Amino acid sequence: MKTWFQVLSTMSLVAVFFGLGQCSCRETKGPPHTGESRLNDILASGRIRCSYIVYSPYFRKNPNTGELSGIFHDIMEEIGRAADLKIEWVEEVGYENIFAGLESGRHDVFAGGLWPSTSRAKAAGFTVPVFYSVIKAWGRADETRFQDLDGINSPDVRIATIDGAMEDVIAKADYPLARRQSLPQLSPFTQNLLNITSNKADVTFAEPGIIQEFLQSNPNTLKELAPNKPLRVFGNSLVVPRGDQQLIAFFDVALRELLYSGRVDRILRQYEPAPGVFPRVALPYQPETAVLRLKSAG
Repeated sequence: MKTWFQVLSTMSLVAVFFGLGQCSCRETKGPPHTGESRLNDILASGRIRCSYIVYSPYFRKNPNTGELSGIFHDIMEEIGRAADLKIEWVEEVGYENIFAGLESGRHDVFAGGLWPSTSRAKAAGFTVPVFYSVIKAWGRADETRFQDLDGINSPDVRIATIDGAMEDVIAKADYPLARRQSLPQLSPFTQNLLNITSNKADVTFAEPGIIQEFLQSNPNTLKELAPNKPLRVFGNSLVVPRGDQQLIAFFDVALRELLYSGRVDRILRQYEPAPGVFPRVALPYQPETAVLRLKSAG
């Protein structure tokens, strides 16, 4: 442990464990990514500039007041408090603008939660996951096709997508013959689901937590297709400029502290539409091994 903390000290990571942070919602510019770690600028300025996508419950924005909330909002605010760094929510972005904003220095981290993939790893770096998402296919409640999902790959099928989002990636990779009913970036994901319920599209791909939240306001409108056949399993991560290993190491330490202290679990329970909807990251030990059993003397 001593050697590990000596390495961390060269990056000033002792700041992870102390202090209070604040939130500011004005946009600020920073330097483009030049190969030197953005962590140096963060520690010098005392702020982390974050971008986000509104995708409830990962990230929410009150349309009337502009107030921000959600899983990743709360996690970043926890990191800010632990590290004595101010969290600045500088920009709402689209899926295809995340990486350009990181590279140009418009923001230090995309903090709305993103699923890592091979194509995305070419453009940015990803932290350890905060929790997991199991992606499945969903259609109208009266849908009787697609029992094994192979029938989706047909020109007669319309897949509801948002440009650059993961359902768009899955549609292109797995069901290239189907038509994509595409929405522009920054469209709310609920519009995908409304396009299905209004018969403008047939299928989309999403995790159960997002569907459960939609069904609370729109009961009996959607159903899971092929329940035993998940399409993808992803970790939900923060995103930093490509190649910035020091910044990844900083956030990995901060996220593990939140995971192992139980704070991530408490945040997830606050936003879960139903218990267990968001699969947790496993602890690095069996709980019973952490119990210290003392034998009475004599």
